[in-house]
Amino acid sequence: MVLSLQQITDAALHLSERERLGVTAALWKSLGGNEESLADLAALARAHELDTGAVSAKSHEEVFRNARAALG
Repeated sequence: MVLSLQQITDAALHLSERERLGVTAALWKSLGGNEESLADLAALARAHELDTGAVSAKSHEEVFRNARAALG
């Protein structure tokens, strides 16, 4: 089954932000994009999540406390 560009776009726009980022990353890599640019894209997506309240920021202390607890 071959989908049109419009069908693919419509389907992609119904994905979550994280899933759309994954699709974007796959497309970017297929076009020869480098990891540094991809990291920039991921950072922008994370900033958007923070700005919209989709995720909450954690302090340095909280992150390291959780990491130490997970490591035992």
